[in-house]
Amino acid sequence: MKRNVSSTVFGKLKCHASDRSYSVKMDHKGKEIDTRFFCETDDAIERLLPLAEQVWRQRVRYFKAFREHAAVELLDLLNGFLDCGEDDPPQLSAARLRKILAVPYSIVFMLSGNDYEDELFLVTGGDSPDLHEHCLTVTFNADGQIIDGDAVSLF
Repeated sequence: MKRNVSSTVFGKLKCHASDRSYSVKMDHKGKEIDTRFFCETDDAIERLLPLAEQVWRQRVRYFKAFREHAAVELLDLLNGFLDCGEDDPPQLSAARLRKILAVPYSIVFMLSGNDYEDELFLVTGGDSPDLHEHCLTVTFNADGQIIDGDAVSLF
């Protein structure tokens, strides 16, 4: 694993040898986005960095796709998690969820782990008390197509 990795888009990446990852904090509209690269193989960073640079340059497009997929495809799942058997459980509207997810808090780049080791990236957001310790993650393939999404409990 290389100790010194830098990019014209991301600058110098911080190396985390313990979990074979690199990270950098990026700013979008005054919000900090944790950007991480998981590198199980020695050549992974060379494969992931060009994808990450392209995604960051087009981040507005990907953030919108993330937000829309979450609001349309994951809202019922999220509201199901928020319904903990209370008489009047909290429920979110699609409009409110879109506002909460305006800027994600993390992007993770990684190889898929399948036989082909495809490049993937996950966009995660939901840093809000309205989500009651839950977040939403949408997975994209290297072509920028959504391949999965989930509502995840943080506890």
